[in-house]
Amino acid sequence: MTVSGALLLAAIIAILGGCLLLVIAVVTVRARRQSRNQRDQMLLSPLRPPLITVASGEDDDGAAAEQLTWATGMSRTVLDRNIVELLTKIRGVPAEQLVRVLEVHGAVEAAVTDLTHRSSVRRARAAQLLGLARAGHAVPLLVEALHDESVEVRNSAAYALGLIGDPAAAGPVLAAIGVPDRGLPAATAAETLQSMGVGISEVLREGLRSDDARTRMVAAHLGGERSFTRGLPELRHLLGHDVDVTVRETCAVAIGRLGRSEDVAVLARHTAVDEPLPLRRACVQALGELREEAAVPTLASLLEDADPRLAELSATALLGLGTEGHDALVGHEDNPAVRTARLLASLQKASA
Repeated sequence: MTVSGALLLAAIIAILGGCLLLVIAVVTVRARRQSRNQRDQMLLSPLRPPLITVASGEDDDGAAAEQLTWATGMSRTVLDRNIVELLTKIRGVPAEQLVRVLEVHGAVEAAVTDLTHRSSVRRARAAQLLGLARAGHAVPLLVEALHDESVEVRNSAAYALGLIGDPAAAGPVLAAIGVPDRGLPAATAAETLQSMGVGISEVLREGLRSDDARTRMVAAHLGGERSFTRGLPELRHLLGHDVDVTVRETCAVAIGRLGRSEDVAVLARHTAVDEPLPLRRACVQALGELREEAAVPTLASLLEDADPRLAELSATALLGLGTEGHDALVGHEDNPAVRTARLLASLQKASA
C-alpha cells in the first residue's frame, strides 16, 4: 500500500471513529435524559393529584395546597419545577396557592440568592421564578439584574418586572434600553412597561427627552398605545426636530392616536415631498387616525403623489372621513390608488 493510500485509510478510520463516538454520546445523553424524566415522574406521582386539584381551582379548603407543602428532598425539587411551569399558564387563586407552596419550600428566597449566582442560567431562572411568584420585595434586585452581563438574564429580569407590574421599576427599565453594550432590547422593554399601568406617564415623558433614540422611540410608542396625552408637546417637538427618522415616524403614529384638531397642521407639514418617504406615509396614516375633516385638503392633494403607496394611504384616510372625505374622491375614480383603497375598504366591510 502506498503512503497516500495509508494516509487515506487512516483518515477514513478516524472519521468513522469520530462518528461512532458522536453517536455514542448522543445515545448516552438521551438515555440519561429519559432516565431523569422517568425518575422525576416517579417522584411527582404521589403529588400529582393534589397539584392538579390546586391548579384546576378546586382546592377550596386549601387542603391540597397544604399537602404539597409537605414535600421534601428530590420530590420537593421536582414539584417546585413543575409549579414554576404551571405558573406560566394559570392566574388567580390557584396561582396564589402555588406561590405559597414555593414560599414554604424556600424556593422564592433561594431565587433571590441565585440572582447573584455565577451561572447565568441560574440567574435567568431565578429572575423568572421571582416574576412568576410576583415577588414585589425582589424588585430592587431585579432592577440591578437589568445590567447583568448576560442578555438572557437582562431579558428575564425585565420579564419578571413586567409580571410584578410595579411602576417604580419603569424608570430603570426605560433607562436600560440605552445602556452601551448591555442595553435592554427595545421590544422587551416595551412589553415590560405595558404591564405597569397608568403610573408610568411621567416616566415616559422623561423618556422622550432621552439622548438615546431607542429610548425615545419606546417612550413615544407607549405614549400612543396608552393614550398618555400629557406627552403631546414632546411628541410634536420630536416629530419636527428629532434626528432619527424612526423616532419621528413613531411620534407621528402616537399623535394620530392622541392628537387634537390643531395637530392636523402639525402632521400635514411633514407630508411634504422634501420629507423622508416613511415619515410622509406615517403622517398620512396619522391624519386618517385623527378623524378631523380639516385634514381633507391635505389628503386630497396627495392622491396624485408619485409614490403609489402614499396615494393609496391618502385615499384610505379620506374614505374614513365621512361625506367630505368621499366628496374629495370625486373625479378620481380612475386613479389606481383610489380604486385599490375602495376595494380594500369593501373587503374589510364584507369580512367584518
